[in-house]
Amino acid sequence: MTAIRSGTPHPAAVGFLVISVAVYLLVRALTHPSMVDLVVYRAEGAAVAAGVDLYGPLATPHDLRATYPPFAAMLFTAFIVPPYELLRGVAVAGNIGLLFVAALLSCRLVGVDGRRRTTVAVVVTALGLWAEPVFTTFRYGQINMLLLVLVLADFARPPTARTRGVALGVATGIKVTPAIFVVYLLLTRRFREAAVATAAFAATVGVGFAALPDASRRFWGDLVFDPNRVGRLENAANQSVRGVIVRITHTREPDKVWFVLVAAVAVAGLACAVLAHRRLGDRWGLPVCAVTGLMMAPIAWSHHWVWCIPIAVLLWADVPRALVAVAVFWTFAVWYVPHVPFVELHFAPWQTALSAWYIVFGVGFLALAARQARRAGPAVTPLAARTPGSPAPHRGVAPDHRHSPSRPRP
Repeated sequence: MTAIRSGTPHPAAVGFLVISVAVYLLVRALTHPSMVDLVVYRAEGAAVAAGVDLYGPLATPHDLRATYPPFAAMLFTAFIVPPYELLRGVAVAGNIGLLFVAALLSCRLVGVDGRRRTTVAVVVTALGLWAEPVFTTFRYGQINMLLLVLVLADFARPPTARTRGVALGVATGIKVTPAIFVVYLLLTRRFREAAVATAAFAATVGVGFAALPDASRRFWGDLVFDPNRVGRLENAANQSVRGVIVRITHTREPDKVWFVLVAAVAVAGLACAVLAHRRLGDRWGLPVCAVTGLMMAPIAWSHHWVWCIPIAVLLWADVPRALVAVAVFWTFAVWYVPHVPFVELHFAPWQTALSAWYIVFGVGFLALAARQARRAGPAVTPLAARTPGSPAPHRGVAPDHRHSPSRPRP
């Protein structure tokens, strides 16, 4: 993982984080979160250890099934070692730590100087605990923060690092969806890094086939293409374009013409990511790619939107006037409508609109990125585009001024 130079955080920031964590732990104690996904991960690890069918019925609440590749389930065998209550505590502490690392890496990616990087990251961690995607990730015991850190760590590394791409490949081997960033590397002509990521991913698949050949054949030959196994497409927590389409049309099988919209979002989003990378670097290109991947996925649960943390840091650094838009992730609005089977297929228009807030934000963010890229002038040099931690460009200033002193930040 990238070494991160940073100074000592301001005592007030540390105090704020301590209070935030203490209140959060109190809320957890009062609400008794299920951490249902952690239960599923533990059951997957137990299935691998016992040699039973990984993708068959497991001892899980609501008969939840394994949905990740065999390689992930092999990693989950570590979850069966500690007692369950201890595992819950470790998962919470680990996720808080990963949130802090994600905040640090986000600061590095957008160029927050090392002297105050830790202070900013501490404040972002204290506030980030209360963002709905992060809060829900912790509530379910999800691994979203780990995947976020793996991707950010790769892109925050120096572009000359030979192993840049390994962490991305491993993340893809765990949950497949980070493969969108390999596409991003290819589109931005970083073929060596894409090859490294692909090789690392292939290695995880190979490990899976070597240890669990039957499960691997079943997953990669069939289950990976079945979104219905993951959950109900119409679920209001599904914050993808396809989820919104299902709720708008009131059917799980809408006319195929609707999927033109999904394809249009994918093409427009990736084009925007490439443009943002050329003119503003990964600081904008990477989160644009992430948002595109979330919107074009068949299912993107609200807790998958933990990319709100890097996006919040980016907007604070570059477009503070737009920072208020990120507040949508702190409203928990997605939970203001029913999450009941079949009910979501018959939402009133206002309920459908309320269940699409993250998509609305995503479209707005892509538009903002396109505007920022246009205002940035001609494309930056390849090195400048790829180097993390470079100072934030002045808005509207040509890229040959990228390395002049940054404007004061709020």
